[in-house]
Amino acid sequence: MSTTQQQIADAFRRRMEEVGYTGTTLDDVARALRISKKTIYVHFGGKREIYTYLVERQAAPEKARLAAMLAALPAGAARVEAAVRMVLDAGRRHVEQTGREEWLAQYEVAADAFRKANGDLIRELVQAGMDSGEFPPGDARLVEQMVTAMVVEYLLIVRDDPSFDRDEELLARIIRFIG
Repeated sequence: MSTTQQQIADAFRRRMEEVGYTGTTLDDVARALRISKKTIYVHFGGKREIYTYLVERQAAPEKARLAAMLAALPAGAARVEAAVRMVLDAGRRHVEQTGREEWLAQYEVAADAFRKANGDLIRELVQAGMDSGEFPPGDARLVEQMVTAMVVEYLLIVRDDPSFDRDEELLARIIRFIG
């Protein structure tokens, strides 16, 4: 990542903290950095790509910590359950910190960022379970995308009703789906 890319991402993050994702424009970022909008497009494909980069960067240390913790668990199902539980906890925190309209505006972007930040780990865990015979053989990528869809849709319900807490049921259904 170049210095300019990093500066763009940092300026985007600061602006987003002030006015939210929806309110942040590339014009704002260009103005803050005293660069042209064209320069931003040289480094990023647009607003969504910057946001995804920020989510991935934020998730990287958490992902490494999670992978180390999961390695200590005995089996594929336990590892997948722990990973999804951590993702749900992070999702709930995000819902609590983000206004409803802002979250809905971020829904598609957040789902894409979720896939990029957590998809590889979920897919690797599912594939390991398939390879060991714990899970039936199949397409680990498809399973990862289905799990992502379940989690993101569940978080939409939580966004509408923060008191909704069926995490354990969701986890059980995901494990049954995979296994």
